[in-house]
Amino acid sequence: MDAKKYLSLVLLGMIVILPLFTTSCFKKGDEDPFFSIYTRKARVSGRWILSNYESTIKRTYQNKPDQTLTVTTIDGEDWSRNIEILGTDSVVDIKGKIVTGRNTIQYYSDGRFTEILEYEYKVIEVDPITENENVTIYKVQDELSGTWNFLANIDDYKNKERLSLVIEQNKSKTFVYLLQLSEDDEATPIPQLINTVSSSRKYANGESSTIWTLRMLKNKQIIQDQLVDRFVVETVNGVGDVYTEVGSVTRTLKAESTKAETSPQQ
Repeated sequence: MDAKKYLSLVLLGMIVILPLFTTSCFKKGDEDPFFSIYTRKARVSGRWILSNYESTIKRTYQNKPDQTLTVTTIDGEDWSRNIEILGTDSVVDIKGKIVTGRNTIQYYSDGRFTEILEYEYKVIEVDPITENENVTIYKVQDELSGTWNFLANIDDYKNKERLSLVIEQNKSKTFVYLLQLSEDDEATPIPQLINTVSSSRKYANGESSTIWTLRMLKNKQIIQDQLVDRFVVETVNGVGDVYTEVGSVTRTLKAESTKAETSPQQ
């Protein structure tokens, strides 16, 4: 094969392949690598560990004057929440732990997703009469499932710079245990289950969704940002609250060693 023919074949190959790289593999987010051999879909698909999370949400009620500022953080397996009633000295600071291996997000290549988060925390109160400590332990299980897709270039966002999650089902369960501590106890007290609160809601297609901006999309790490601006009506037996929430959420996902994918149960 002469040099001219060889060069022609190389140029033809570049013309065929380059558009694929241009649309899928070059930088989109602010902290993306300039170029990746993996397409954006391939980089998203797989099983991820939620390693870091920070949510700052201001809530304003319509039927009462209270405003709250809630900051929730996850750092590895440390979970915490700080709730401040604005305009007062009232602050609640809660610390807890993520249940090992139960902070996962799975993006399937067929466009479905599941999110699982389990954590537990304690609230300690001192009985003013006996001066004994009453410890309430909360064990929370949250699960989301639905579909995911990229958004096109809208306004200042590039094509496939944002991820849309359409939520089809939201399940939550909280187990409440009471642990009573007394200096007179000879045996180690055992937490007693006193209540279980659970909820499960299914949504019509498009009824509930979230949008994440992909600040960083690598094959082993994703950083997602979300702006929160929502109107919420909560009612139980005709009684409830109406409020607005504004704020921001950032979360970092780290890929499991293999990013193995298993088809979701339909």
